[in-house]
Amino acid sequence: MMSDKQKIPPYSYGYAKATYESLEQYETTTTIPQIKEDECLIVRLDGKGVTSRFKDNKELFLSDFHLAMKRVLENIKKYCSFVLFAYSFKDEISFLLNKDFIQQDKDYENRIEKILPIISGYVSAMFSQYISKKLKNFSTEAFAFDARIIVLPKNKLKDYFHSRQAFAMAAFMDRVCSFYHLEVEKRTVAYVKTVLKGKGMNWNEFPQYVCSGYVGLEKGKWEVETASDFYQKWEKYRDIEML
Repeated sequence: MMSDKQKIPPYSYGYAKATYESLEQYETTTTIPQIKEDECLIVRLDGKGVTSRFKDNKELFLSDFHLAMKRVLENIKKYCSFVLFAYSFKDEISFLLNKDFIQQDKDYENRIEKILPIISGYVSAMFSQYISKKLKNFSTEAFAFDARIIVLPKNKLKDYFHSRQAFAMAAFMDRVCSFYHLEVEKRTVAYVKTVLKGKGMNWNEFPQYVCSGYVGLEKGKWEVETASDFYQKWEKYRDIEML
């Protein structure tokens, strides 16, 4: 016969809920401040050590890596319908979110601890799945993306995306200079173009998606295309300021 200490507890949902009531106070909930009408909500993701794992001493860039990032953008709306606009370069992605949905939906209610893992989780899983199909030596490896939230004035959207694209250009210039062992006084596009030309190479022959990144946007349906210059061609994307 079992002693009192050995009795099986009356496991049930009610029992589980009752046992956790005294512990619930230790949970931490972080809510995004109320987003104003003239503000927008951005989540930016960055791969953890992803870019460095896809550098190749024999190739300037790996097209399969960029294609996997493109596939993530193409399919993000299946899992995160609240994404309104996206920009990606290398292993970084910025998502403009539907702030009204995030604030009002009962599953999110502006809670950071729900929003970030959902987006990061789907992106990490999709990238790992797509890249494993291309690179057989990574077939059982997982890749992770961290995420942060940015509440930005709408009139700063152009500045934000221009800045992220500037990082894209700088990163690619660094890669070009390193790969071709170029000695340049100034790492600007104009100067690097001149140095390349002197060595019989043409900057414009590099794929634009490697230099400028990808955008995802609504065009009647969700589409992904090579990004235009955000500084010079912002009119093409200005409608996102109204979202």
